[in-house]
Order: sequence, then C-alpha cells, then structure tokens
Amino acid sequence: MGSYTDAKTEAYYDQPYAGAMRRGFLESAAGLANQPIPVPIRQVAGFDPYQMQARSLAGGLGGFTPYLQQGAGMAQQGFGALQQAQGMYSPGAAQQFYNPYESQVVQNSLDDVYKNFSQQDMQARSGAVGSGAYGGGRGRLMAQERFNQLGQGMADTAGQLRQQGYTQAQNLAQRAGQGLGQLGQGMGQMGRGFADLGMQGQQGLMNQINQYSQFGKEGQGIQQQMYDSQYKGAQEMAMEPWKRMQAYQSMLGMLPTGASTTYGSQAGGGLADLFKMLGYV
Repeated sequence: MGSYTDAKTEAYYDQPYAGAMRRGFLESAAGLANQPIPVPIRQVAGFDPYQMQARSLAGGLGGFTPYLQQGAGMAQQGFGALQQAQGMYSPGAAQQFYNPYESQVVQNSLDDVYKNFSQQDMQARSGAVGSGAYGGGRGRLMAQERFNQLGQGMADTAGQLRQQGYTQAQNLAQRAGQGLGQLGQGMGQMGRGFADLGMQGQQGLMNQINQYSQFGKEGQGIQQQMYDSQYKGAQEMAMEPWKRMQAYQSMLGMLPTGASTTYGSQAGGGLADLFKMLGYV
C-alpha cells in the first residue's frame, strides 16, 4: 500500500478472472471448513453360518463321554477280574472251595470203618473163645494188631478223603481262576471296544466341526474383505472434497501473477497528489 507522504506509490493489479478464481477458492475452502467430515464406521464380520453350525455341533462332543466312561469302567472291572484270577492259583485260594460237609463225610466214613472193625473184632473174639485162645497172650497180640490196623485204616481213610477234598477244591479254584481270567479279558476287550467307539465318534465329530469351521472362516474372511473395502471407500469419499480443494489450490499456482504500477515517482509528487485528493489544489 502506498503512502501519500512517500516519494512514490505502488499499486498492484490482478487479472480479473484470476482474482475471481482465487476468491472463489477461498470462499469454497471456508464453506468446506464449516462442514464436518463424515466419519465412517468400520464393520466387523460376524460368525459365518458354517461357524455357527460348528459351534452347535461342538455341544455334541459330550455325548460320547458315556461311551468313554463305560469303556473305562469295564476295562477296570476286567483288570480286577484278572487280578482275582491270578489269586486263584495261590495255595490258599482252594480254601474257599472246600466242601462245607467234608468233615461230616470224613466222620461218617470213620464211623463206617469203626463199625466194620467192631464187627470183625467181635467175630475174631468169638473165634478166639471157640478155640480157647481168648484172654491169652496170643489173643491180646491179635487184638492189638486189629487196633493198630483200625488206627491205620482210619488215618488212611481220613487222609484220602482230605486229599480228595483238597484236590477238588484246588481244581475248582483253578477253574474259577480260568473263568475269571476269561471274564477279565472279555470285559477288557469290551471296554476297549466301547472306548474306541466313543473315540471314533468323537473324532468323526471333531473332523466335521473342523471342516465347518474352515468353511466358515473362509466365508467370514470374504465378508470382512467386503467390509474393509466399504470402509476404505467411505474414507476416500469423506476426504474427496479436501483432495479436490488441494488439487484446485495447486492449479491456482499456474495462474498469471498480477502487475504493479508506480505513481508519483517525482519528488513531492506524493504530497501534491495528496493535496489534490483533499481539494486544496
């Protein structure tokens, strides 16, 4: 801006169309600055229907627990039966298989032996009386021999019966052991079968869940890509007016610059012009 007391005054003149364009830009920029920038919301893809199906199927994994528990229980019972079977081969295992009436059988047999001895002894005494040998030394020796034979016979009879009872009890114990062993093996195999059935079913369901999860993950990823593209587009749309103004501003730099004109370059010219404007001259 020129001064009226200066020796000269410079005035700046811009091209009319350039000035109009610059003023338009400033007015547009001011109006744009007063408008809020839209803020886009980023969306997140939810569970895919396949993923929802996988989550639903996951609740069925517990349905195979009874098979696993039953298999484990049967295997445990089978192991217990095998342990019992091994105990049946120990010497004391036959005790529980003894005939409860064995003592009575032994006693009855001994009674029969003694009864037979009594009959034979009576006959021998009668014969000794008939021969006149009863009461003599020979008779006493013969009687003692008969008593010795009685004792030996009763001992042999009792021993045989006891041995037979022990052998029978031992055989029963071994048979029981064999039966328990077979039972234990069978229950163990059945337990493993139930456990395998549960594991196979569970594994099959897990495979199905994994497949659904994989399909769902792919679908979810595609949906997320769509949301991300929409979000990016919304961001670009929100900033588009500002980018346009920046581009317009850069183009304004290509407009021609204005020209300046100097007035009152002679000495005192400035003061004379001032007086003229004030009406003194």
